[in-house]
Amino acid sequence: MKKLGILLLTILIATLLAGTYGALHDQITYTISSEYFTVFKFEQFGFQDWGNNNPRLTTALIGFLATWWVGLYIGIVQGLVGLIHKSPRLMFKYVFNAILITLGIAMIFGIFGGIIEALSGETDPSCFPYDVQDCRSFFIVGSIHNYGYLGGEIGAAIGLAYQIYQKKKANWRNR
Repeated sequence: MKKLGILLLTILIATLLAGTYGALHDQITYTISSEYFTVFKFEQFGFQDWGNNNPRLTTALIGFLATWWVGLYIGIVQGLVGLIHKSPRLMFKYVFNAILITLGIAMIFGIFGGIIEALSGETDPSCFPYDVQDCRSFFIVGSIHNYGYLGGEIGAAIGLAYQIYQKKKANWRNR
């Protein structure tokens, strides 16, 4: 029964952590390209009519909405795999570490994606169909976002491998 509580807590923590990460992440990327949000994301999320009244708050809301569901997915998967651990304490420890691994790898990939795009050498890219003044920054932010999602997927797989490794290590010790 305690493990079920840990599972539900894991799902809640992962969802809130992912949403908060998205809100903060988008504040940083808004600084790089506000147009990515005001021209593209506000419309994508249906906030174009009122988003420009408080673009930073709207951007944070978009960040939360764009990532909370990833945390839900990660929390469910990591939490279910965490049931393999012997005790609720170990389950929480390894599941939470797996979530942090996922988050860390997503961050690293996002930074890497921004650097790759910034170094790509594109000097005058077209932002068609968007009317954007600074296409370079627009594409850098897009790359940061795309690589971040890829990093989240890879990080989740590494988090799962970490949990399985910890279980196998515990089994080896108990032989």
